[in-house]
Amino acid sequence: MGLLIGEHGETLLYGIVGVMLVCLICLICNVKWKGLTPSYKTELSPTNKMFANRVHNKYPVIESDDVIYADYKDTGFVFEDYIKAKDYTGKDISDDVKVFGTVDVWKKSVYRLKCVVRSNDLVCTKYVNVVVE
Repeated sequence: MGLLIGEHGETLLYGIVGVMLVCLICLICNVKWKGLTPSYKTELSPTNKMFANRVHNKYPVIESDDVIYADYKDTGFVFEDYIKAKDYTGKDISDDVKVFGTVDVWKKSVYRLKCVVRSNDLVCTKYVNVVVE
C-alpha cells in the first residue's frame, strides 16, 4: 500500500479533488438550473405531482369521427354538426370548439380540419378529415 501511495499518491489526490469539484459543480448547477428553467417547462414535468393531481382527468374531450363523409354539391352539409365537445364534468361545450380549415362541397377532395377546445385552461386538439365525394 505504501508503494502504491508513494508512486501514485499525487495522481490519487488529484482524482479525489476532481471528483469533489465535479460533485460541487453539479450541486450548484442543479440549484441554479431550477431557478432558470421557465415555469411552462416545469409545470408539465411528470415529476410535478401537484400539477399532475390537479389536472388528472380534467381535460376536455372532442367527440368526432376521424373521417367525415360529405356528398358532392350538398349545400346543406355543415361539418360543425359532426363535432361535439365535453368538459371533464360531461357538460356540453361544443360551442367553444374552434375549427381551423374549410370544406368546399363543390370540389371533390379530402379536407383536413384542426379542432381545438379549451376548458379550465386545458386544451384538447383533434384532427378530422372531411371527404367530399
